[in-house]
Amino acid sequence: MNLVKETQDEGESSLIRPVVDQGYALGLLFVVLGMLLFGLIMVYSSSFIYAQEKTGDGFSLIRKQLIYASFGLVALWGGYRIPYSTWKKAAYPGLGLAVVLLMLVFVPGIGLKVGGAQRWIHLWKAQFQPGELAKFAVIFFVARQLDKKSERIDRITAGILSQFVTPLPVFLLLLLQPDFGTTVIITLVIFCLMFLAGVPSKYLSVTLLSGAAIGGWLALGTGYRRMRVMTFVDPWSDPGGKGFQILQSFVGLHNGRLWGVGLGNGKEKLLYLPEAHNDFIFSVIGEELGFIGIVGVVLAYVYFIYCGLRIASDCHKLRHDRFGMLLAAGITLALGLQGFVNISVVLGLVPTKGLTLPFMSYGGSALLVDLFVVGVLLNVGKRAPAHV
Repeated sequence: MNLVKETQDEGESSLIRPVVDQGYALGLLFVVLGMLLFGLIMVYSSSFIYAQEKTGDGFSLIRKQLIYASFGLVALWGGYRIPYSTWKKAAYPGLGLAVVLLMLVFVPGIGLKVGGAQRWIHLWKAQFQPGELAKFAVIFFVARQLDKKSERIDRITAGILSQFVTPLPVFLLLLLQPDFGTTVIITLVIFCLMFLAGVPSKYLSVTLLSGAAIGGWLALGTGYRRMRVMTFVDPWSDPGGKGFQILQSFVGLHNGRLWGVGLGNGKEKLLYLPEAHNDFIFSVIGEELGFIGIVGVVLAYVYFIYCGLRIASDCHKLRHDRFGMLLAAGITLALGLQGFVNISVVLGLVPTKGLTLPFMSYGGSALLVDLFVVGVLLNVGKRAPAHV
């Protein structure tokens, strides 16, 4: 770490300009680019047969993913170039934009329903999932609130209500789509940010218990979610129906063993495993690259989280910038937690959530937004003087 200090003599002004070591930002950039490149390879491997069957062109999905990745890298550069303090001022407008976009999902002729979920906006030939943007709009807003109200964090209004009341329309609209998985990720990240901001433990306990109660009610109070929980408990009770996808995932992981069957040689992607190029791409990785491939992906996410949290920590310790710390931590935890939730679903450790594997799964909205916020995270970690 470098500390640039100007000494102070009596009668002279003092200025301390701490700067964040760029090493963690550089490491984070490399691991993200590595996951992106690896993801493109796996999307091609897992989608060719599916695309050939659906469109007659086996390269159609990887071609789209390459376009998404190209625009995503531009978005990353844009996020890096914009000073992250801008997002403090833009927190309220961003949240309002997220609400408007989520409402458009339900407008006939604009909203698009796929697989029983109303999550997409369809304009011309483009599709966009506003839930991906809404996730980070809420996180940016919460980072601003916890920073702005830091001196009143021991009050219930600043400690709990500020983080949940204003973004409540986002939560309700996400649940109406329904998008329970994104709602869970946002809630977990908010809880973590409250902990990092120093919210009293009594408020954290109330938040945790309330969230668990509401989550349990939502999970068991709706028929299809209750069925997902039952399938998670015993997928073999309906092997040809509700349990088919997770059982095929197990088959793929079993076939991979230690070294895998070889890149491109997997069998589950041959229309056996639904969503092989999307939600369950981790299963294809396990089948074709084996346990070694799985460990490599897990370590990549661990390193991503480590670098992101070090950027957040250094921003707080060296710059004394509470907003930058919370913003960096929120972005890191949102992407890291989603990655591990997706992996846990594929391994059968939690019920299915419909969440993609960041940087690796097929999908334009998620990739564009994820790479953009990585750019924001890199901007927090860039070498720059503290605000004085």
